[in-house]
Amino acid sequence: MNHTKELKQIDVNSLVWQPDKKMDPVLKDVNAMLHSGEFYGILGPNGAGKTSIVRQILRLQNTSGDVRMDDKNIKELSRKEMAVQLSFLPQEIKSDVDFTAYDVVAMGREPHRKRFSSMTEYDKAIIQEAMEFTNCWHLKDKSISFMSGGERQRVMIARTIAQDTPWIILDEPVSNLDVKHQAELMMVLERLRKEKGKTVVAILHDLNLAAAFCTQIILMKKGKVFKAGKTLDVLTEDTLSRVYELEFDFLENKKGQLPYIMPRFA
Repeated sequence: MNHTKELKQIDVNSLVWQPDKKMDPVLKDVNAMLHSGEFYGILGPNGAGKTSIVRQILRLQNTSGDVRMDDKNIKELSRKEMAVQLSFLPQEIKSDVDFTAYDVVAMGREPHRKRFSSMTEYDKAIIQEAMEFTNCWHLKDKSISFMSGGERQRVMIARTIAQDTPWIILDEPVSNLDVKHQAELMMVLERLRKEKGKTVVAILHDLNLAAAFCTQIILMKKGKVFKAGKTLDVLTEDTLSRVYELEFDFLENKKGQLPYIMPRFA
């Protein structure tokens, strides 16, 4: 484990992002507060600003307003200081590179190593533990370019685990996976929160996956946070119909807290 003081809270304050002065702002006075130990689902229609708010938190775009990690503005932090607190899994993963799964997961250790230094036995143990946790240790010598989408996603999750950050942020991690692999990946993320104390922030489209796994929801519409809070309080028929401009049926779900959510097609 790293010995850096773990991040407890991220405050997003009055974010406005306008990529082009001729265009309407993508983010319009966005405010949000994220606390450690939760599983956040960021939901909303296409174009709502979900990816943009994540990119602001990661300091990948310049914007007005500010983002604070505990008591520090992220503009004052170095990339390395951020990399020991936040790991990020983007939506698009390059698969045309000739790296083995082990090589890819080992990249997660870079923020904890001195430049040009060799991996220690501790680094190697962390890598193996991360790959075993995501059930991809058996793939360690396989090139990532020859993996299925599900295998590649498990390897990339292992890399974020090996980075050993208290917060993990993911942009649509299940969008290209079949139902089985979607469920497996979400269960891995849930285990990370429950067993390893990680805070998970994931952009999702599937309302039922969010209902089943997320403890908190940030629901966005047209560049603003429409509603945020506990999953049961946010994913309601009235709120969802107003955000998606579509009626929903809530079907009985004997195993889950929330009913199964189905869009009404007629």
